[in-house]
Amino acid sequence: MAGAGLRRRKRDDGRPRMEPAVLVACFCVAAAQSAWTIVIPVLPALADDMGANATAIGLAVAVFGLGRLLVNVPAGILSDRLDPRWLMFAGMGGVTASQFAIAFAPNLDVLLVLRFLAGVAGGVALTSGTVLVATLADEERRGHALSVMQGVQLSASGLGPAIGGLVAAFFGNRAPFLACGLFAIAVCLVGARTLLAVPNDRLHQKPADEVPDAHAVSTWRLLTDRNYLAVCGIGFSIFLHRFGGVQSIVPLIGYTIVGISVAHMGVLLGLVTLLNFALLPFVGGMSDRRGRKRVIVPGILIATVTFPLYAADDSVWLFTLVTLVAGVAMAVSAPVPSAYVVDIAPPTARGRALGFYRTCGDLAAVVGPVTLGFLVDHGNHRVAVIVMAAVMLAAVAAFALVAQETRGPRAKTV
Repeated sequence: MAGAGLRRRKRDDGRPRMEPAVLVACFCVAAAQSAWTIVIPVLPALADDMGANATAIGLAVAVFGLGRLLVNVPAGILSDRLDPRWLMFAGMGGVTASQFAIAFAPNLDVLLVLRFLAGVAGGVALTSGTVLVATLADEERRGHALSVMQGVQLSASGLGPAIGGLVAAFFGNRAPFLACGLFAIAVCLVGARTLLAVPNDRLHQKPADEVPDAHAVSTWRLLTDRNYLAVCGIGFSIFLHRFGGVQSIVPLIGYTIVGISVAHMGVLLGLVTLLNFALLPFVGGMSDRRGRKRVIVPGILIATVTFPLYAADDSVWLFTLVTLVAGVAMAVSAPVPSAYVVDIAPPTARGRALGFYRTCGDLAAVVGPVTLGFLVDHGNHRVAVIVMAAVMLAAVAAFALVAQETRGPRAKTV
């Protein structure tokens, strides 16, 4: 029988185990994520070898995110219309080809073009891979599955720079790009058999009353759904905190205002990552049992009200405490909104729902660091901290007030 090896197995508590196909899809998403993380230590050095100035080096970093930003929604739409497995494989193939090409890029102009194409390919793989995980996961375990995916991505993000640095130390600045490409294609080849054994009808569940223009109807329903617009605001605030806060102004405050060392910051952010990883298995299961809102709102609210304390004092202990508390609070909330998006999306618009949600997040990742940095340069760090906290507070307040619960004892039909 087709897909017999993928039957849902039961845990001792009666809930279904996560099946191998879901885990394979999670690892494919992590492999796509490595296209960014493995090369973090060497990309500036490679661009510098090609004669790039500081602006050009920043551009080499930014064009990857721009490629992802532009492709999220198209990739989501295609995931609704095509088999997301093959779309993910195509994205992974693009990641491999672009990384191999970057390793042999002759000059800066070619490097920039290839970095943009790597972002496009990575965006396709990440979006379609997320759709695949959400579709394959049992409804009652969807939050757990997406949390596992987040955990595997987090592992790739944490280990990637270390691996890239070691490879570069032994084989040169171009070698990590080759390593990334090889890793991406190896994960696809190993997992292809498991994913292709999934019956097609599990990936194309059309509603009985579907009409020829169902995709257009579903899209309009999404864009007029207050629940969906509210959760997209949450996605924007999460990425704003991650890229504009943790990766941008928080280190700046730590170095220039508080006076901590680079080693202190590295250990602190490493501890936050470790705590995030430890909490992920519990977060997804809790959102499946107790409800998505009951996990999202408290976590983001704690991070929001804690963040202004960065502007209150220059104490090392306060800085460390705020970073840990805000980091743990966001770790509880960050994986859950994707599950909420899938809960409320029509069956014919699940891909575009996740694609637009990811676009809102990537938009924050692009404009957040620049805007907050501008506020620091033309005001002070306190202005940037308060503005970011205000944006996050507006997003979580809107979600708390207008969004309906989709899981748990207080769930309502959306």
